[in-house]
Amino acid sequence: MSEIIKGMFVNEGNVDFVLHKLKFDVAEFSQMLVTYKDVFEANNGKGEINILKSKKINPKTNKPYVYASLSTWKPTQSEDKVEVSQHLASREADNDLPF
Repeated sequence: MSEIIKGMFVNEGNVDFVLHKLKFDVAEFSQMLVTYKDVFEANNGKGEINILKSKKINPKTNKPYVYASLSTWKPTQSEDKVEVSQHLASREADNDLPF
């Protein structure tokens, strides 16, 4: 799942070592960070922004439009957490060795 970032514009870089330039409206972007605070908390304080190509072609550049999208994916909480020692407990038996 993802959400298009309103007020963020992705432009091509004007020199060969700059791939893209991100320009954004600070008020809109900071509001989006507040809105999706639960997503960042579920992902250990990290977020992900994807830079995507549109199917539409920009008539000025004759290239696809490029835009930014915020990932709203949250990991699922597993109720059955298994520690490494529990997972491999049966393999620790001496009689299980093939040699």
